[in-house]
Amino acid sequence: MALKDTFKPLLKAIEIAFKKLHLNGSYKPEDLDTVPEFKNIVFETNGVLSRVFKDNNLSKGMLERLKNDVFLFSALKSHAQLFEASRLLLTEDKKIKSFETFSNDVKSIKSNYNENYLEAEYEFAVGSTQMAERWDGFTNSKRYNLQYRTAGDSHVRETHAVLNGITLPQSDPFWNSYYAPNGWRCRCTVVEVLASTNEASDSEKSVALGEKATSQIDKDGNNKLEIFRFNPAKEKVIFPPKHPYHKVQGAATIKKQVNGK
Repeated sequence: MALKDTFKPLLKAIEIAFKKLHLNGSYKPEDLDTVPEFKNIVFETNGVLSRVFKDNNLSKGMLERLKNDVFLFSALKSHAQLFEASRLLLTEDKKIKSFETFSNDVKSIKSNYNENYLEAEYEFAVGSTQMAERWDGFTNSKRYNLQYRTAGDSHVRETHAVLNGITLPQSDPFWNSYYAPNGWRCRCTVVEVLASTNEASDSEKSVALGEKATSQIDKDGNNKLEIFRFNPAKEKVIFPPKHPYHKVQGAATIKKQVNGK
C-alpha cells in the first residue's frame, strides 16, 4: 500500500473535525480531549505514524517510550492545526464565516499538516526508529567505534556529506546531538566499526561540522535546524523534543492531558 493511501482515513477525519470546528465556532486546548471529532484526528494521526513500529527489534522499554512519544506528537500536531484553523473562523467584524468561506481559507492548513508535513514526519519517524534500534544493538565495547555514513549519492546535502566517515566512540558527546537522522528526509546512518582499523576523528572538529549541518538561520534570527540536535535512542523519543508543535499556544495543556493518562 502506498504511503499516501494510509492517509485517507485521517483526511476523512480532518474534514469531519473541521466541520465540527466551524459548527462550534471556537476552539480551546481542552476540546481535543472532549470533542470526539477532534480526538479522532489524534488517533488517526497516531495510526499513520505508529506504522513505523511494525517489525522491529526494539527492547520492550524502548518501544513503549517511543510509542508514547509518537502519541504525544500526534496530539500536539492535531492541536496545532485546529488552533491555526480556529483563528480563521471569524470575519473582520467578528462574525462566523460561512462554511464555504472557512473551508476555502483552511484548505492549505489541511493539506500542509496532513499530506506535506505528515509525509516528511513519517519518513523522519522511520529513520529515528531504525537508528534507535541500531543504538540498542551496539556492543558498547571499546573495541568498536561508531561511524557516520551518508547514503553516498547525488541527493546527499553538502552539510551532511562532510559528516561522512566521522568515527568516534559511542560515549563521545558528538552522538548526543548529531546522531542520525539530522533533518527532514535525512537518509544518513551510523554503523559500528573496529577501532583498531578505523582512525578516530577529532571530536571538537566533528562537533563543529555537526553544528554547521544543523544550522539554518531564518529571517527572525532563529536556527530552524537546531531541533534536530538530539539522539532518539538516548532520549527515547522519535521526534525532536523542541519541535515547533511544542511551542504552539496551549501545547502545555495538551501535554498534561496526554501525560496524565
